[in-house]
Amino acid sequence: MQLYLLYLQIIPTFVPIKSNPIINKTSTAVMKKKTILFASCLLGVFAFSSCEKNLYDESKQPEKEIQVKDLDIPAGFQWKLTQVAAGTVAATTPTMVSFFLDEACSKEEKIADIPVDTEISSLPLSIPTYVNTLYAQYKTSTNETKKVAIPVNADRSFSLNIANDAKSKSNTTRSITRGHDIEDDIQLSKGVIFHPKDGWGTIMFEDQFPSLGDYDFNDFVVNYKVQFQGIRKVDKKYTAQYIQIGLRLKAIGGIFPYSPYLRLKEIDSDEVESIEVYETKNVIPAIDGVELVPNKHLIIDYSPLIKNLAKPAGSQYYNTEKNALVATSDLPEINILITLKKRKEVKEILEGDEFDLYLKRNDSGTEIHMNGIEPITYQYPFNDKNLLPIYTNGDEEDDNYYFSAGRLIWGLRVPGNAAHAIEKANFLEAYKGFAKWAQSSGKNEQNWYNQGNADKSLLIHN
Repeated sequence: MQLYLLYLQIIPTFVPIKSNPIINKTSTAVMKKKTILFASCLLGVFAFSSCEKNLYDESKQPEKEIQVKDLDIPAGFQWKLTQVAAGTVAATTPTMVSFFLDEACSKEEKIADIPVDTEISSLPLSIPTYVNTLYAQYKTSTNETKKVAIPVNADRSFSLNIANDAKSKSNTTRSITRGHDIEDDIQLSKGVIFHPKDGWGTIMFEDQFPSLGDYDFNDFVVNYKVQFQGIRKVDKKYTAQYIQIGLRLKAIGGIFPYSPYLRLKEIDSDEVESIEVYETKNVIPAIDGVELVPNKHLIIDYSPLIKNLAKPAGSQYYNTEKNALVATSDLPEINILITLKKRKEVKEILEGDEFDLYLKRNDSGTEIHMNGIEPITYQYPFNDKNLLPIYTNGDEEDDNYYFSAGRLIWGLRVPGNAAHAIEKANFLEAYKGFAKWAQSSGKNEQNWYNQGNADKSLLIHN
């Protein structure tokens, strides 16, 4: 419209002049030609401008890549992938029972070997949130192997009542196909409960607390496994005399100097009889003991796990670059055995929060824990507006520790040997179900870390 008005303004106005008619006629013709030429140019400009505008279509422009820190996390979401199921067990004939997460009763999915007798007893088991059925396997008095499926109720309770060891049926179990035989060397007076199972779990950290990082969850990645051994019933409750703990370093993709520590919140230092390092792998120099951090609770210094790391040639980080991978057999590993002075009820020490694997920065003392866990000596930045408030109207909200204002976290615990992301990978692209799980408050895609739709090109498996 502006160009059109300009065009109207510059069109010459012809005023009759009394002069030579031939000259006037010629001048008028020339002026008309110029006017027509100018108008044609303006029309060309209009046409070009119109075409250029049509070339840009906002709806067809590439969308911004969504990352973890862009997710809309529901209020109250705790980021839990495991929970303790509270069960009851009993058997007409005393027997040893093995519990599994899968119907095939595979060794890697075993979660307990425990003695069961005629007395109804409470049994706590750590299970992934996606599990709705447990599988029990045992031998009868005639040495026959039986296997039953046990429904896990909505409140995470379950019941196993072996009323007749010949048929092994009850209102809460059903007979299914036979699995592999239970180990013959397990005695009825002994047992073991695994956490998270008879295999590795994984903890992934972001290391830029209290700032938000890139959320590829590979700044510090460690495997863990816990066994509560010497299981025996006391007052209808299962107790343990020994705790076996294994930690294995998988990756360090962060730039800050952090070291790993383990605090067992329900075990005081004076309750421990001894701590033995019974096996190490690729730890340089080799260690024959562990250092304890002076504290009421038992805190173990696992910094030897990261000392003198043998990085592949040309790598900037440890086991996060596709062209500089570390073989599984070369990963550093420390296994210890804790002997308690007195037996502890397994339920007290089985909760994930009681197993507090955390990072502590060597220079500033900054601690990074799982969400909801209070730091030990680190002065938490209570006034940081990027974090959820810990104190509201003078009341302390313990569960708000290590949550961002948008309810993001800096530590993620997975009940399995989860692959970690390569450098610069978008975690949401690597694990397709992660966003749905987080944004549904954990109701959907609960097994996102073990599904077949993960992008293997963005992940490193050890």
